[in-house]
Amino acid sequence: MSVLLISLSLIRCTGAGIYSTIAISTKIDEGTLPKGLSAGPVFHVSGAGEYLFFVSGPNIWVKPMSGGEWTAMGLNAGGMEWDGVQSAVATENRIILALYLVSGNTFKVGLFALTSFDGSRAVYDDFDKSWISKSKSFQTVRLFCPRPAGDIYVNVLNHSGSYGSLDSDGSGFSGSRLYRLANNSTAWRDTTVNQPELDGTKGARYVSGVADNGAGTILITATARASSADGGYLLDENGVARGDDGKIDGSYISTTGITWIRRGWEKSNKGVFITAATSLVSGVHPILVSEDGTTWHRLSGATGGYQTTNFIDVSNKKAGMSDSKHLILAGTSSYIDGNRYRRGVGYNEIDVTSDDLTEWAVNSNRSSYSLANLVNFSVSKLSESTVVGMSIPKQGNALYVSTRNNGIWRIDLSEDRPFWTRE
Repeated sequence: MSVLLISLSLIRCTGAGIYSTIAISTKIDEGTLPKGLSAGPVFHVSGAGEYLFFVSGPNIWVKPMSGGEWTAMGLNAGGMEWDGVQSAVATENRIILALYLVSGNTFKVGLFALTSFDGSRAVYDDFDKSWISKSKSFQTVRLFCPRPAGDIYVNVLNHSGSYGSLDSDGSGFSGSRLYRLANNSTAWRDTTVNQPELDGTKGARYVSGVADNGAGTILITATARASSADGGYLLDENGVARGDDGKIDGSYISTTGITWIRRGWEKSNKGVFITAATSLVSGVHPILVSEDGTTWHRLSGATGGYQTTNFIDVSNKKAGMSDSKHLILAGTSSYIDGNRYRRGVGYNEIDVTSDDLTEWAVNSNRSSYSLANLVNFSVSKLSESTVVGMSIPKQGNALYVSTRNNGIWRIDLSEDRPFWTRE
């Protein structure tokens, strides 16, 4: 599809900078996945051979790493067909799935692990754990695996009312519980510790992210509401308030999640925890970084127009080192700001070239982006999308960006200023 880009619309919609009055034509590969598809991150796991996977609604999709088209597999696990995927994460060798089923007034969530795939048939381990709605209550499940070789975290959210009814929305959330499974677990172990920051006694909260630096420090972010300036807590691996009563940077800032970034270029071996606020704070959505999880620094350059929800390190890839920079990408999300709808804008770039965190800055000016071909990105649907997740499967050079309603996009990180294509 040829897309005609006129400078005035580019300036108005994308903030890409001032161009002279010209028209530019570029080619966008529309891909083969269904239009309007929402997708989770792309996974590769060693137990399933040379295949890639992602989940979307009622299906798991798969394709060979060597190429070809994506194929929907369905959700037959534990001897039954499930309605959809509520949450999914990948370890080194398995995909952990929370699957749901609606039958009349009954809502059920079951926990499984996709362990192998032979090109036509997937094999699942059953954790023998399910949550079934009872009178005026039900549960939903969020999964986290911050490090492929580390533990799996299961956050079980408790709701009052009947599934799908109005009384289950918002006020029906009554707190959550956090469970931890060993990476190689094959059965559920129903053990937790006291979690006052999650159980609803201090305001109903759920986990928004888990980060593991691989050296013994595990940080968990929790929030009371999806878009709030406060009500956030920083927790340890047991779900208990960390440090200054669970504060981040001296406040109960609510965040969209937390990630450990290794900073993989040769110049530095210092990693950082990185997180972003769910709402505006003093006119911006701050992004905060910390090397130890205690001392935090707010990055400059974050703009009030963009809510950041996920990050990925491309600082040691050729495409992430253009213009003598080292980059982290910051995926954005649409959100409601009062009565105003703000659209996701794909990703912003964070310049992390310096070892000094105070010099890191968020760049939302597309005319000075360094990763990809500027026109290709600006005219693509990716540039106006909510980014659900970003991944580089099997330590390779293919970066996949999964979006809400705009499918999956791919770029070759081994090239300088490469082109985005849609899967």
